[in-house]
Amino acid sequence: MTRTIPDIPLVYERFPDDYVNDINGWAFDEETIANNVGKLLTLDIDFASRCSLNCPYCFRRDNSVDAVSHEMQFDDCIQLIKDAKKLGLRSVKFLGKGEPFETTRIIEFLRFLKEMNIIPLIFTKGHILGDDEAIKREFLYYGIKKGEDLVNELNECNASVMLGFNAFTDEIQIDMIDKHKTSKYRNHISKRNKALKLLVEGGFNKSNPTRLALAVNPIIKGNPNSNIKVGNLHEAFEMYTWSRLRNIYAIITPPMISGRARDGWDLFTPSEDELIDLYTNIYRFNIDVNLQTLDKIKREGIAAYAGGHPCNQVSTGLYITLNGVVLSCPGSEENIEGNIWDDSLENIWFKSNNFKRSGTFNCKCIAKAGKTIPDELYDRVLNNLCSNI
Repeated sequence: MTRTIPDIPLVYERFPDDYVNDINGWAFDEETIANNVGKLLTLDIDFASRCSLNCPYCFRRDNSVDAVSHEMQFDDCIQLIKDAKKLGLRSVKFLGKGEPFETTRIIEFLRFLKEMNIIPLIFTKGHILGDDEAIKREFLYYGIKKGEDLVNELNECNASVMLGFNAFTDEIQIDMIDKHKTSKYRNHISKRNKALKLLVEGGFNKSNPTRLALAVNPIIKGNPNSNIKVGNLHEAFEMYTWSRLRNIYAIITPPMISGRARDGWDLFTPSEDELIDLYTNIYRFNIDVNLQTLDKIKREGIAAYAGGHPCNQVSTGLYITLNGVVLSCPGSEENIEGNIWDDSLENIWFKSNNFKRSGTFNCKCIAKAGKTIPDELYDRVLNNLCSNI
């Protein structure tokens, strides 16, 4: 197999005491949580549906909430943000349903968010950002002709970027974006790596907190439907340490219980012991390089995202799907909170289970609990750290 590790310079060998263990705009610290009980601070949203990739573990493909009868349009999204701003909105994460940069009006929407003083966080696989011809095709109307132009636009809009980067091993990476094992994505690695280089050159990993992440997730032990029987589990720790030392956040977590991962998640999710070993090693690394102290880990608790900031999405936000169905979070299709075509966002928020959890700092992961994240993982990992096992 071929391994491709981008040539990105180190930023830290040891982290400063004031280092913020997060990507700008995602989660909220303990003080913010305590001072904003009852407010809707963040939204996950779908923004159009086009995506030219075919990821076998996509949480949005083949999703049961997608019997779309009334898809949200651009003006609906604008009104949604205006309504949410009245409830306290500070950030918006673009999750799907499509690839954000395969939607031309994303630029207009990002500029609107800037006017509203809302931080955008964009999940992207990098195949558009790293392809000048695709950029010109999508964004020439805005005067954006190449990757550098798009990165400059993202900087102007104070965006954070979570770049899909599942593996250093090329064959595993392609396997994780190509369900039908075609040859159409053979240039994906070079486009993804170019996207990363452009974002680094644009300064996205120069701030504290960083504005750049590698979305290594989902962490899988292997694909039972592929000729490549190994997944990215064996590379996850290496990818975590590599990215963090370059001030690039790393998203390390098992599959969601939604979309294409909803059925059969137990076939490719690592075992309890494998996950506990991975999480333990990651937190030990954090302690060794002063990214976190053991006392801080004890106070905050183990996070659902290994080594990362505790998730408080389900106490501060909602997920608005493309057809208006409102979910607690993207991790599960079952936790439905309402529908924006039937009720106001304000009413949905105040009646939601997430509102009832408001004020909770570490929500762990309600969607994956007892499934892809074992119930005992949090306690066992913390015990390992405290016992120095």
